[in-house]
Amino acid sequence: MAAAVSACSSRCLRLILGRPPRAPLASVVEVVEKRRRGGLVAVAATEGSAKSSGEADEQVPSWARPGSDEPPPWAREGGGGGGQQEPGAVELPFFAYLLASAITAIAAIGSIFEYANQRPVFGVVSPDSALYAPLLGFFVFTGIPTSGFLWFKAVQTANKEAEEQDRRDGFS
Repeated sequence: MAAAVSACSSRCLRLILGRPPRAPLASVVEVVEKRRRGGLVAVAATEGSAKSSGEADEQVPSWARPGSDEPPPWAREGGGGGGQQEPGAVELPFFAYLLASAITAIAAIGSIFEYANQRPVFGVVSPDSALYAPLLGFFVFTGIPTSGFLWFKAVQTANKEAEEQDRRDGFS
């Protein structure tokens, strides 16, 4: 390794200083040593870093190349996913499920506090009423599981939308 360092250091230093090298630098790993304020700086270049730009362009989709007139997948006609749903099915966006989950959870937890503090429900049903405990119990015992289900549905819908977008973008 020391031989490789000393063999290429004169050529690499000429490149750094602005003088052309005597021979091209083509070894698999070349190390440059340069003194800077009493310390050594090592720079390594691998064979893979010298690939041509044509090899790097193979990974770039055709619609993303400069000068391409091809529209991105999400801007094409049809947009994808149009024929996969049932005609009468309506799919809500994930944030609608998330908002409904938060509101339901707040109402359910609020019902626990209403019962503990003996406050009237909506200012209508007083704590003396026979409907007070069953009404608050209904809100608590149906609201918490419903909130959990809506949270699960929000995550499921968000994952489905992300997978569909990945498919349209060409990732899997």
